[in-house]
Amino acid sequence: MGTRSTHSHGERSRPLSLHATITGVLLGARIVCSLACLLIPLSSRAEVFLAQEEAFEAAFGAGVQHTPKTVMLSGEQKAKIEEVSQSQLTSSLFQYYEGRKNGELLGYTVIDSRVMRTNLAIFMVVFSKELVVSKVVLLAFHEPSEYQPTDGWLKLLEGDKPMQDLVPGQGLPPIAGSTLTVNGLSDGVRAVRASMEVVLGDTKK
Repeated sequence: MGTRSTHSHGERSRPLSLHATITGVLLGARIVCSLACLLIPLSSRAEVFLAQEEAFEAAFGAGVQHTPKTVMLSGEQKAKIEEVSQSQLTSSLFQYYEGRKNGELLGYTVIDSRVMRTNLAIFMVVFSKELVVSKVVLLAFHEPSEYQPTDGWLKLLEGDKPMQDLVPGQGLPPIAGSTLTVNGLSDGVRAVRASMEVVLGDTKK
């Protein structure tokens, strides 16, 4: 397994346009999106809530350097992640960001996307340096707003609760009329959390 740094994002980075943010997330943060995702049309009612730099600031505050780390998952790692998360990975490439301020590690962030009904939702999962989920932020939602989860529901995905409690119908309450949204977001967060636990666990061995 190889891990490498590519480029850094700091407080003096040039702000990204909303279009560039979406393109960057789909082609950069995810590294590779499946062909099916690339062919999905964006809804005319799509909403982008935070540009990439705003998302990073929401994670750990201003003045934090976010350094991307890219990992090619082995077959064994991928199988373990899917077993633990009870979710299918969409790629063997995984990227996370290290957040540091004045050299001190504050935690990690992962920006990912999942198909909800027919279009994408882009979200960020923020981890403490102990790999506990401290925040889940919806960055863009390309479905009609009536299917969008509330901030209160997203908070249910936080913490170090058992993975089973993040499965809809077991530990997560439904959102009326939004079964596909609940399934898509919870699947995505479980996959991201399991990926971080497996990747960082292997890296620190």
